[in-house]
Amino acid sequence: MSSTKNRKKDHLTLCATGDVAYREKTTLLEQVEIVHRATTQLSLDAIDIGTTLAGNELAAPLWIGAMTGGADGTDTFNRELAAIASQLGIGFCLGSIKPLLRDKSRKKDFDVRKEAAGIPLMANIGATEISARGPEPVLEAARSIGADGIGVHLNPLMELIQPGGDTDFGGILDGIAALASSAGDDMVVFVKETGAGLSWQDGQNLKEAGIRTVEVAGAGGTSWTGVEASRSSGRDARLGQQLWDWGIPTAVSTAWMVDCELEVVASGGVRTGLDVARCLAMGAAIAGIATPIAAAMDRGGGPAAKELLEDVIAGLRYVMLACGASDIESLRRVPRVLGPELARWIETGWSSR
Repeated sequence: MSSTKNRKKDHLTLCATGDVAYREKTTLLEQVEIVHRATTQLSLDAIDIGTTLAGNELAAPLWIGAMTGGADGTDTFNRELAAIASQLGIGFCLGSIKPLLRDKSRKKDFDVRKEAAGIPLMANIGATEISARGPEPVLEAARSIGADGIGVHLNPLMELIQPGGDTDFGGILDGIAALASSAGDDMVVFVKETGAGLSWQDGQNLKEAGIRTVEVAGAGGTSWTGVEASRSSGRDARLGQQLWDWGIPTAVSTAWMVDCELEVVASGGVRTGLDVARCLAMGAAIAGIATPIAAAMDRGGGPAAKELLEDVIAGLRYVMLACGASDIESLRRVPRVLGPELARWIETGWSSR
């Protein structure tokens, strides 16, 4: 367990203070231009940013993405973020509950249901853990902390570079299908990547496995290959440096998952209200933010994290007024212009249909 604790501490520190962003590849959200409406006749106060995700109501189309749990001090970190999410009426996704599966005394790191009052609370677990343990222990752990859903994270390249990481991913789709089938009506099962995005083929595979909601976690934000390369040595460190920018840009993965008719949480390099608006204009249900929040927490604790999220929400409202979108559904239908690289990526993926 100590190695897991150390890894989680390293992850949080590197994301909050380290240089682990993608180096050249971007989210390509900058190539989503929303058409301005100079004759907008909306009132800022009348703009409705409420929405739903997997049947759960949200006051704004956001959630705080998965970051950590299972290491000393992360219980306070998670409780603070859960309280902020509750105050803002947005969702909250916990870090991997793998430590809880191994040691029930780690429940305190994830037991934030009281702080997350009135909002969707999501747990998450690696796909290989389901293959190894089966769905029931995972569902039991998620229910023990009052989670409304469980996300299955996919991170093959990150695991390859991680010291002691998994190298066998056989059977993960069967495991995901078993989890989706075993979960009752009280437990949403979704699938998320961890910084490298989901391909169009991935979307089709996940639909066949019974998944209806995905979080893209695309390229352009934090490189988790880069995070593990920063913790590794020898060959893994060298290969991590070479593959630092591997992945599918967030805007591309979002478009592909929408085309697969999946409910989409767009994440990976989302930092501003404009980024959120661009994601929704590409058809996403909501957007997720993680690393900027970790950095804000490191800089100024809960108040800084809450201010960042309030700025994101205000920025989204400003963009909606400026493009004439009175609500989230209207925002998904606004005229938009796609840049050439983004359009090329999207069409390349669709050519495999």
